[in-house]
Amino acid sequence: MKATSMKRVIAVASAAALLTLAPLVAQSSELTDKCDKCHGKNGNSEDTKVPTIAGFSAAALEDILNQYKAGDRPAEKYKPKDGDETDMQAISKDLSEDDIKAVAAYYAKQTFTPHKQKFDAKLAKKGAKVHKKRCEKCHSDGGSNADDDAAILAGQWRGYLTHQFELIASGERDVPKKMRKKFKKLKDGDVEKLIEFYISQQ
Repeated sequence: MKATSMKRVIAVASAAALLTLAPLVAQSSELTDKCDKCHGKNGNSEDTKVPTIAGFSAAALEDILNQYKAGDRPAEKYKPKDGDETDMQAISKDLSEDDIKAVAAYYAKQTFTPHKQKFDAKLAKKGAKVHKKRCEKCHSDGGSNADDDAAILAGQWRGYLTHQFELIASGERDVPKKMRKKFKKLKDGDVEKLIEFYISQQ
């Protein structure tokens, strides 16, 4: 094939790819604008009750959204300053598979910004030991590594972490069997230590 012909083929293929991606890009922008109303600009939350989702892996975000969509994960009602009250189950219920993939891909490309919060340094130090023993295997680098395909814990809001631990402890939130086993091995006060450790990573 001549060089000029090859260039034409590549150009046509590239144009076709862009036309195929264009609807997804537009769709993602519209969806993520809605997500940002609760989760903050580019997924960095400004409300202690709402988690930052920027920087999560796409796989982790897809899994979380599908859990909400299936009704397997509890969701609390929330009303942003400039929006209507809703919850994650209601939102994810209307998302298609392509929507979920587009949203997950977008936030996976954003940068997670740890939240600056007051913490108990002594408890945080103890929490680091608890984390290393019980949690590090699946939440590596102190709970900050997105490549684990798990939620980023380091630098999250205290309020959000506290509530999620409460849901896990009560059994309202389902978690993988291996995590449930690890959780049951925690001693009194270990959860508080873990929370201090995670929020200390600023």
